[in-house]
Amino acid sequence: MGGLLVRLARPMAVLFIGGIALVPGRSDGYPWMIRHDYTGCAVCHVDPSGSGLLTQYGRAQGELLLLTQYSPPPAGQEREPGRLANFLWGALDGAHIPDWLLLGGSFRGAVLGNKLVSNDVGFPNPAWNVQYVQMQADLYAGVSIGHFRADGSLGVLPSGGKPAVVTNIGSWELVSRQHWIGYEFGDNAFLLRAGRINLPFGLRNIEHTSWVRRSTRTDINSFQQDGVAFSYAGDKWRGELMAILGNFQITPIFREYGYSGYAELSLTKNAAIGASSLLTYAKRDIVLKAGPPGNEFSPSNLRQAHGLFARYSPVRLLVLLAEWDFLVQSPFGSPAYLGYAGFLQGDVEIIQGVHLFETVELFRDRTDGATPSYAFWLTPNWFFAPHADIRLDLFLQRQVEVRGSATAIGFVAMLHFYL
Repeated sequence: MGGLLVRLARPMAVLFIGGIALVPGRSDGYPWMIRHDYTGCAVCHVDPSGSGLLTQYGRAQGELLLLTQYSPPPAGQEREPGRLANFLWGALDGAHIPDWLLLGGSFRGAVLGNKLVSNDVGFPNPAWNVQYVQMQADLYAGVSIGHFRADGSLGVLPSGGKPAVVTNIGSWELVSRQHWIGYEFGDNAFLLRAGRINLPFGLRNIEHTSWVRRSTRTDINSFQQDGVAFSYAGDKWRGELMAILGNFQITPIFREYGYSGYAELSLTKNAAIGASSLLTYAKRDIVLKAGPPGNEFSPSNLRQAHGLFARYSPVRLLVLLAEWDFLVQSPFGSPAYLGYAGFLQGDVEIIQGVHLFETVELFRDRTDGATPSYAFWLTPNWFFAPHADIRLDLFLQRQVEVRGSATAIGFVAMLHFYL
């Protein structure tokens, strides 16, 4: 993304190089479910484009298709989801929660270790830095009455997630990543909704700080926007278009206005291709900075992102995910400039519930000058118990700026569970 590293305050560059850029966020949406012939998301998620609160059907599939099965089903019978698939592992089954109310929650904590192994931009090469990162502690609630739909989340963080912050509770931040109301019609194929919504763009992947998500600002961690969105989920086509009215949880001068949308075509039950487009304008860009360190200011900015993405599962063992986005920045007082971000991931499911992800990323802040930044990561991920998984990211990342480049290695060890 043009200017993201060149113009950001210099400590931010150190943070990205240190490995935070590879920390996955909310583990709510899995585009690799296409291996199970799920090309769409609306059947399992309240959000028609994926992630967030699960439907009851989505909970059942989570136990049947995600979880490692330690014993075969009874002879001659198909496996059925048990009570552990329900909210809070079935602890409230006797509380008579009404059918129109969906409840959920998610917790994710991680231990991050990183080390700079080379750099020529003047940063010191410290010893290994290891720290605990609280990534998510959210509760969800959804309502489905007739054609009426509503969804919302509320959580706490000790730090981070600034665009999603509602207020402070002592030293903690109270965050709301999503909250919207909507009306579903057309045999549940269409949904019109308004509120704070995940931007419809590209792969709805959980690696929220991957360059395709960070450079387009379309992650599901904190960069949601307020606006009005219209979605369609059919047998072959699905898509969503959103009018962006700004993030009402930040200062008005930094709010972006524009649109974001995607359309995806299912070629077969295990192959799909799509295209995305985004354009926004802000009087003061919340990310871009200009001027020397210590005296930065935020220019107005017209930014664009347009790209393609694909999902393909040639065999049940393997899923390939790819996205390529072209980036355009037009900050006030500077010529417009171009960049790009690319993401290619292979997911090998060794046995059910045990995944090995191999990921390659490319990113260029602008098409003139420096060679692209790149990252490689290897990720074992085990869904070892109902509502729970552990994940280990091992990475090598080389970040290139106009001033030079730096290379980091590291790991992120995570525990995630949802209610």
